[in-house]
Amino acid sequence: MATGMKDDAIARVLDISRRTVQKHVSEAGSALGARTRFQIALRAAERGWLRLEAPDSNE
Repeated sequence: MATGMKDDAIARVLDISRRTVQKHVSEAGSALGARTRFQIALRAAERGWLRLEAPDSNE
């Protein structure tokens, strides 16, 4: 989500349904006290929940 992917793309990458992605986003928003995806991303970054650099392919 922080990289701008749409729910359908996130669902494909994680091999889960779009509805499950939406549920997780909603739960994250509630946990962070955020109403928008932008607020979710900002607050998650403030808490160190995001890994913004590309993962090393050797991991």
